[in-house]
Amino acid sequence: MNKKLLIASAAVALFAAGSAHAAVIQLTSVSGIWTATNPGSPAVTGGGTSEIRWGNPANQQDQQSGYRFDGYTPLPANINENTDFDLGTFTHFNWPIYEPSLNTAQLTVETNLTIDGMAETVYSVFEFEHWETPNNDWRCADGGRNGLGVNANGCADRVTFALNVGASDSFLIDGVNYFVDISGFFYSGALASEFWTMERMDNDATLKGVITSRPVSVPEPSTLALLGLGLLGFGVRKRMAKAA
Repeated sequence: MNKKLLIASAAVALFAAGSAHAAVIQLTSVSGIWTATNPGSPAVTGGGTSEIRWGNPANQQDQQSGYRFDGYTPLPANINENTDFDLGTFTHFNWPIYEPSLNTAQLTVETNLTIDGMAETVYSVFEFEHWETPNNDWRCADGGRNGLGVNANGCADRVTFALNVGASDSFLIDGVNYFVDISGFFYSGALASEFWTMERMDNDATLKGVITSRPVSVPEPSTLALLGLGLLGFGVRKRMAKAA
């Protein structure tokens, strides 16, 4: 075999050895609490728990609006990287209210899992944005007509989310960083990035999670070249030793 080819192959093998590993991931428990809201207390109550409420009731049932998160059960469950799994149930209690209304809410999800038999706890922070729409508009915020479909009881509200990467954990195993993210709301048989919710209803959607991974670093060509020179030098020293 060509010696230069052997050196290059050895260098690539050294860097590629850790990247072919497929982790075995098992989800063991999921829980979540609402850790921050805008506006804060006393306009929004329930911070630090799995359920928050807000608004002055404008309905005969005397109900406030609210959010709730319930972690997925039953557990444990095996999951795969880059494949959606059930993280938990998100509920929007949507009732006609007077101000104050919610603008944003922060959900901190604690995910306990094992990866290749190693136990890990990951805290992921998700920012939920709430749009409390006017209930009586003829043309509703989703573009539909009031009184029809999701707007049957008045114009639907909208909930969206985003991962706060800077406030969320990642974990390192075998040179790979793992993250727990949300891929979307699953409801009405489809995955969506936003959740339109009916008035006077408890609206449930499954939050779909996803485990993603990223290599810690990718070697630069110069790094491979240096390794190749090192291996070449080793071979030269070996030949010199034989000659001596």
